[in-house]
Amino acid sequence: MQFRSKSNQRPVLLLMMWANLAFGQSSALLEAVRVHRDSALSSARDELQTCIARGPPCPSADRLSLLTGFLQLADGDAAGAVTQLGRRPAPSGLEAFHLWYLAEAQSWSGQREAALKSLKKARAAAPPWLQKRIDLRTGELLLAQGKALKALALLEPAADEDPSPELLYQRGLARLLASDQDKGRADLKAVVVRFASHPHAELALRRLEGPGKPVTFTFEERLQRAGQFQAAGALEQASAELEQATPTGSRGPGRLALARAGLLFARGDEPAALAQIELAMAGPPSVVAEALLLRARRLMRAGENRVARELLTTVDQKYPKEAGADDASYLAAWLAMQSGDFNDSAAAFETFENRHPDSKKRDEARWFRSYALYRGARFAEARATLESLLTDFPRSQLVPQAKYWAARCAQQLPSADAGAGPGVTDDYRALITVFPGSFYALLAAERLRELGLTPAPPFPDAPREVTVDAPAQLKLAQALARTGLFHDASDETLRAIGTVGSAEQALKFGQALQQLGEFGAAHALAAKWLWGAVYSAKQPEALALMYPRAFRSSVEAGAAKAGLDPYLAWAIMRRESAFRPEVFSAADARGLMQIIPPTARAIARERNQPAPPADELFSPEENISLGTWYLSALIDRFAHPSLCAAAYNAGPSAVVRWTQARGTLPLDEWVEEISFKETRGYVKQVTADYFIYRGLYQRSGEPLRLSLTVPAPRLTGVTF
Repeated sequence: MQFRSKSNQRPVLLLMMWANLAFGQSSALLEAVRVHRDSALSSARDELQTCIARGPPCPSADRLSLLTGFLQLADGDAAGAVTQLGRRPAPSGLEAFHLWYLAEAQSWSGQREAALKSLKKARAAAPPWLQKRIDLRTGELLLAQGKALKALALLEPAADEDPSPELLYQRGLARLLASDQDKGRADLKAVVVRFASHPHAELALRRLEGPGKPVTFTFEERLQRAGQFQAAGALEQASAELEQATPTGSRGPGRLALARAGLLFARGDEPAALAQIELAMAGPPSVVAEALLLRARRLMRAGENRVARELLTTVDQKYPKEAGADDASYLAAWLAMQSGDFNDSAAAFETFENRHPDSKKRDEARWFRSYALYRGARFAEARATLESLLTDFPRSQLVPQAKYWAARCAQQLPSADAGAGPGVTDDYRALITVFPGSFYALLAAERLRELGLTPAPPFPDAPREVTVDAPAQLKLAQALARTGLFHDASDETLRAIGTVGSAEQALKFGQALQQLGEFGAAHALAAKWLWGAVYSAKQPEALALMYPRAFRSSVEAGAAKAGLDPYLAWAIMRRESAFRPEVFSAADARGLMQIIPPTARAIARERNQPAPPADELFSPEENISLGTWYLSALIDRFAHPSLCAAAYNAGPSAVVRWTQARGTLPLDEWVEEISFKETRGYVKQVTADYFIYRGLYQRSGEPLRLSLTVPAPRLTGVTF
């Protein structure tokens, strides 16, 4: 059911970028298809007519005909698509896809029997992933014809493998028609409860309800439906669910009050939400602990950290066995550090470890305890704590930073090992060698330079791009992409990548994908298979896949126009989208540099240009043009790549606050004390990647230095 609206057609994972191949559809047409421009269908028709008008042979005619029919179907003209797809034979090698889209067009134009015949023929020539799609569609058509048992044979395995609301709904209908009432109603009920805000939930509810037989929901189901509606922003529907919820058990009234409090907070009704929290406080200990934790989190969002910390401490001390106690204990210690109470924070993190020995946050707590000791100038204790982290949690992701800060502690100690002693310098050099892609290797290099030493480059050789023949497993994906069937090309590429079983094979596949312009898929293969080849063996061919100059001409042109170092754009792109032009986030950030439409409009206003349509943000050229301008504006205001990265992630106003509060700290401490965990990690990765890119591709001249001084941002400049 892919053609109900254009919005359903965007691939979520990979979108092939082989539009630059010099045969088949023009690159302009393929780009229009890829970003769903309204002109795509008319452009396809024009190219098809021009191709045919040239007279035979026209090698692109069959591909253009298939693309035109596909676009007609996507535009809602199913009957026209049937006509178009019947005019010309299928392109060689794409017979299954031609039949698949013909079947879809026949189905949507009411020709079900013809559609079933086309699907049967398509399945015989289809790759396995398309066979699954065909089986599902066949099951839906059989169900529409009332052939429930035949439909169920196809829908059962599909719903077991992918219990999506659509499949559960279809299987539920098939079970009802096959006289399996209990299982059928269970499927429909699952849609209604687990996917309350989905369009199929309303359809399922209508099927469940009979004359005088409204559907009943348990208290738990009402809460689950309310949560679904609230998460989708349907606050009125969430409220209606809670109004109909009848509490059960001793915890029921308190849990209902907490659910109402969360909804009222979402509506911005703080007084009413607090009143509900007070009601919850009359419940059993588990509910009281949850109520205090909810209140504390709200206070933290409002910046009232002192009161929040008191509530969190209360939860941990009075309700240590309840589910939220370890979160409360951890957050209380974290707030103490944010407030500059370093000795209290160190003690609180130690208490957390002692009281919650099974917590999954023990390595993080050990790290923050050591850092609080460092900031409290208790360097010997901090170093000992860091060494215990390395011993107790040798596989923790925190190992590089623990090693770096242990060396920093040693530098502060009035002992033979302090300063530029061999222990410290060896530790810094080891960081560069063992963790060359990390922020802490970059910091270690700067610390060595401060000591008058020259650090070895983290990667001695420049990346090397190698030209290879595309593996046979990618041929079908190539053909689909040349035709403009990008969704299908994406699925076929995923299948091909799934056949990779070794680092050697991943290198060859990645090289082929990269030279075809599919940088995201190549990078994904490198991240999965070539970690050792990049960071241990430091193999130049693998480095080219892990740190590609993706969309090079567009990046260099956009950066030159904006006065930006292009390597910063690649560092941001690597973190934001991993070089995949089609990605979008829950916040509607789009494309390579994850730009949201309001930011695009604001950039357009600053540039005195028309605002781009939202879908144009999936165009690499448009996205890069906007992103490089924005990065340049951030650098102009904040002057430092780490601050620029922080502003790109958390917004300029947050970075201004952080520099005002802690701008006198050296950069390494300033980054560790960024309030948001996501932004801390983001800044570390982007900063490291920026300097790695510079070191890899600019081999001559003096290396770029990382300033460890946090500059004061300009009072004026970009604010969005």
